Amino acid sequence: MTVGWIPFAKSEESVATSGESKQLPDLFANAYDLHGLIPYPEGQEPAKLRQLVKQSNTLPQCILAYRQNVTGFGRGLKYKAQESDETATEEWERAEEMLDTVVLDKPLETFLGEIMDDLDECGNAYIEVSREGGLPALFRIAPDNVRCTRLDKQVMLEYKRLYKNNVKTYRQRRWVRKYAQMIGQNVVWYREFGVPQEEYPDAPNEIIHLRTGQNGPYGEPLWIGNTPGVIGVRNAETLNVDYFDNGRMLSMILTIINGELTQASVDALKSAKGRPSQGGILLLEAIGFEKGAGAQEEKEKTEIKLDKLNDLLQSDALFLEYGKEKRGDILSAFRLPPIYVGRSDDYNLATSNTARRIAEEQVFIPLRNWLMDEIFNFRLFPAFGIYRVEAFLRGPKIIDPDERKQLLDYLADRGIMLVRHLIPIAEEVLDTTIDESKYTEEYLDTPIAQLLNQQPATSLPAEEDLQEQVAVIAKRLLRKGEAEVGHNV
Repeated sequence: MTVGWIPFAKSEESVATSGESKQLPDLFANAYDLHGLIPYPEGQEPAKLRQLVKQSNTLPQCILAYRQNVTGFGRGLKYKAQESDETATEEWERAEEMLDTVVLDKPLETFLGEIMDDLDECGNAYIEVSREGGLPALFRIAPDNVRCTRLDKQVMLEYKRLYKNNVKTYRQRRWVRKYAQMIGQNVVWYREFGVPQEEYPDAPNEIIHLRTGQNGPYGEPLWIGNTPGVIGVRNAETLNVDYFDNGRMLSMILTIINGELTQASVDALKSAKGRPSQGGILLLEAIGFEKGAGAQEEKEKTEIKLDKLNDLLQSDALFLEYGKEKRGDILSAFRLPPIYVGRSDDYNLATSNTARRIAEEQVFIPLRNWLMDEIFNFRLFPAFGIYRVEAFLRGPKIIDPDERKQLLDYLADRGIMLVRHLIPIAEEVLDTTIDESKYTEEYLDTPIAQLLNQQPATSLPAEEDLQEQVAVIAKRLLRKGEAEVGHNV
């Protein structure tokens, strides 16, 4: 044995390779031509996109931030302009019942969160609408199990809208398509929401298809343009993990001069790793080559030489800057400040509030409005005779204490703010409900400035928190009101 390579400690399979993408089967492989279905564009199949999301170190946080901030603060109802309890009480009650019962096995906010996950992961979300029970019932259908046909028919559709306080019917003719869901080996058909069933007798239920982007029949996720970066960061992390398993290069060079190692020595080198080898002594045996002709049983002088290569080993992870740059690209695709994915090193109170305000105005408020309009306000509500009420998703309360204090002081000093205006603030601060009927209308309509002028001067420390100041003022004014009317809150 003169020259050779001995893999002493290399593992047969790297841990990092266990998470690589695998070819996933297409449930509709034999159904596209048979039913005239349209496949997803190459590389945008929902199953593949979900796999990329799982392998990313940034996408799951962005998707969770979207779900929490869009659907995580509850929902509500409000009257449209010019409407009130006097004009639309019945519609309000029906709308409230619909929101409470349209999804019975989970809260509506959880259901809408799942729809947001589908949109952010795959660019498509499908909602089955069943009208069999009177009020509609909604069910989520996984994008992996749905394909659509081409636009195959022109249909006259009817839309009922409230226009100048009158409900009018508008008719429009447009092209429509069907949707297929694969359940086992069976195909279940759906028609677009609002298409009469007589147009598609084999599709008893309707489907609402939500998507991001308008390029073709299917949507695409916001981060689709960063797919190479997602894969690149994954490969960089795989390379670093692989280094921990196998090392980047040789640990040493073993040179045998004028001879070769015995097989027993080679086997000893192969096994010299891990805890069993710690604190031991390795004995190597080499056999020298025979000398030239004429000499009997004489061997060359054999020498064993070890050269360490530790100075050439990698000392830190590779592609760290590349990973940071790609992470910034993904956040930009979602239009999210870094603080929303847990990266708040460069933020203080002022900058974090500014980032939250911008994200609310530019991203989350439009998304909440779009989601509720697409499902309820422009589809389900008009289809079930609800025209004067709108559903909405709530957002977080982003309040600057200094701005709020200045505004309250300004309104109170000028007599604009009345006692009745203070009650909602007191309820929020004290976390209680105050019965306004216990007070006289005259007292409730009294300007706060007038009452404050009647109170003894009380100075609060400058460092007192605004909420504590409001609480003190609220308690003082409410105690005065109780004394005047002879009741307790």
